[in-house]
Amino acid sequence: MIINYKFSTYNLSYYHLFLVLGLGLGLTMVVVVSIFFQNPSFSQLTNNSQEFQTTKTNVSEIFVLPFNDTNNDRRNPVEYVFNEPKVNNWIISIYNNLSYYNNNDSKTIIKIKEAPPSEKFIELMLFGDRSKGFIVSVNTNDTGYMRMYENNQNGWSTDGPVTVSHANVQGLSVTNGKRIVLDKLGLNGFDVGSIDVYGKDEPSMPNSTFGGSIQFEVLNGNLSESVLYYMPLVMIVGVGGTVIFLLFWKKRNQS
Repeated sequence: MIINYKFSTYNLSYYHLFLVLGLGLGLTMVVVVSIFFQNPSFSQLTNNSQEFQTTKTNVSEIFVLPFNDTNNDRRNPVEYVFNEPKVNNWIISIYNNLSYYNNNDSKTIIKIKEAPPSEKFIELMLFGDRSKGFIVSVNTNDTGYMRMYENNQNGWSTDGPVTVSHANVQGLSVTNGKRIVLDKLGLNGFDVGSIDVYGKDEPSMPNSTFGGSIQFEVLNGNLSESVLYYMPLVMIVGVGGTVIFLLFWKKRNQS
């Protein structure tokens, strides 16, 4: 009878364990779905691009451009205009999944601009040939156009997103998908009004890309209002609860 009792307790404990893990997984799935499917809305790209669906929350905005939109020339870029400027504190994560032609002029140029009449902008040049060159430049009303970072060999990576961030105290920072390449550059504030994307200097030049897409994820304002902000805490509580349950279960069976 004693052996049968322990065996039943053992099975019951496993049942509780799977129940807890199942509830944790379910909660995680609910959180993930709430992040990526909140408040879908439609935005308009300029220069003959069609209306498309974006994902927006109070503090985040996600949009994706197909490869053909990145083959415009510099005089006719695809321009994504935000309904309201992203003020002071913001992070832009760029997931570059484009397929490039293997020539020296294949590139994607991303220009993050303030709203008119300001002439301030941040420019990223991601070369798509084997060199994967990466150039970061800024233009301000006071100093004009200045190249702040340049790496002509393995300058950017798809291991992670290329990020551009700004904060009132820390200024501008840029990563290349692996590490920080520009840090704490003072711009006397920067409010994102729009993002331009193109791939050719002149209309007569060959296309830069032939497949894939590029995704932009923008976080701004008080990030504590975003579900993303609480994800580390959710994971810590979930893992900590599971560990405590396992320790309790082990001690109970030993006794």
